[in-house]
Amino acid sequence: MPAGDAAGLAVFSDDAGFMMLVGPATWTCHGLYGADGSGGLLISPGGESVPSDPDPGWHLSTSSSEEAIVGYETGASPVQGAALACPLFPSAATATRQDLGEGCAVAPPSQESTTPSGSNVVFEDPVGVAGDGIPSGGLNPANGVMLYLPAQGRSSAYLATCTLPEAQHDVCTAVLDHFVAQYG
Repeated sequence: MPAGDAAGLAVFSDDAGFMMLVGPATWTCHGLYGADGSGGLLISPGGESVPSDPDPGWHLSTSSSEEAIVGYETGASPVQGAALACPLFPSAATATRQDLGEGCAVAPPSQESTTPSGSNVVFEDPVGVAGDGIPSGGLNPANGVMLYLPAQGRSSAYLATCTLPEAQHDVCTAVLDHFVAQYG
């Protein structure tokens, strides 16, 4: 990444150190974890109206220019992990059918591009497409990575999404590379 961009980044963490995310140093961060260990961090510019609990259902209106970086983990529940990873991992879809007796709750949109790489799937939800990114659907593309690790003895699924203007794609790449290095 260009040195000028790297100089403006910081590592954010929740109070307990469960998750760390890279983001613009001037942004604000808040985290939320449930009793089951699921939750994560949301980093956004100050003054943006963001949810206090950014769950997988957070999508933006097609006219929204909101920017955010979100890291999410499912906790120790293999059922929750498989349900989150279901749209992007055939093995998670199989586990969801076995555990819940049903298929994936939502199929990824046809416009979402995905690149599988072992236990990771890198994806992009283009402008205006509400897909697997948390958030996605607004005026900025949502670049993300899903990690599915059902046999690791920790959270079984992790998701990171970087929703920034296309001109800042290199920042999203740094954010996602750091996330994969931490949790992959």
